[in-house]
Amino acid sequence: MSDPHFKGRTALVTGAGAGIGRASALAFAGRGANVMIADIDAAATAETAQLVRDMGATCAAMACDVTREDAVTGLIGATLERFGSLSFAHNNVGSSRGQRLEEVSEADYQYTIDVCFKSVFLCLKHEIPALRAGGGGAIVNTASMAGASTTDAANIVYAGAKAGVIHMTAYAARMYAKDNIRVNCVAPGLVATKIISEIYTPAEQDSLAAASQLFGRIIQPEEIAATVVFLCSAEAAMITGIMVPVDGGLNAIR
Repeated sequence: MSDPHFKGRTALVTGAGAGIGRASALAFAGRGANVMIADIDAAATAETAQLVRDMGATCAAMACDVTREDAVTGLIGATLERFGSLSFAHNNVGSSRGQRLEEVSEADYQYTIDVCFKSVFLCLKHEIPALRAGGGGAIVNTASMAGASTTDAANIVYAGAKAGVIHMTAYAARMYAKDNIRVNCVAPGLVATKIISEIYTPAEQDSLAAASQLFGRIIQPEEIAATVVFLCSAEAAMITGIMVPVDGGLNAIR
């Protein structure tokens, strides 16, 4: 369903090779936006781009490691070169290594901080000037309910990094409201993604969902993407600096 607010404008989605990022790219395309698709996995990036094109939408794709500043500047440059401007961004990269605190190596720690926190910092740093040049826009960062409350489903470094994303989101919103830029974050609960399937068996996923979410089922990526697109929409014009839980009621349980 094309939306005049999105039609002809450009959305950048990182971590778009699968899961929430892929769902977000498809959701933006469904609203009529041009989509710049970025992921470290070149094959997955190409697959998402083809799905967007199959919808009849316009897109470009780039394999990109958003934990490197030169790669992020290249991504923003390529987006502006291809589409001329940037109006929306979904900073969605995230992963972790290690589990129990005493078993997390320094390399695990650095990897998790780089992927979950540094990537968002770098993307914000270079997206904001591009949005400002186009008269403003909206950014959504992917945080996590692990960053807002304790949960057994995430390790301590991941939780700390995602808490940082929530706080950085609020600061960026305060700093750039004068430029007509809104910055929010979405905090998913347990979502059916490739990463989750690699960590937990289907039975473990069902058990976690039953214990942590009022509706007793795992969340679908499309349900997160719908919130991302809403936060970028005209209907959310007065919403900035907040964390939106999409957690199946985990927050209510706690």
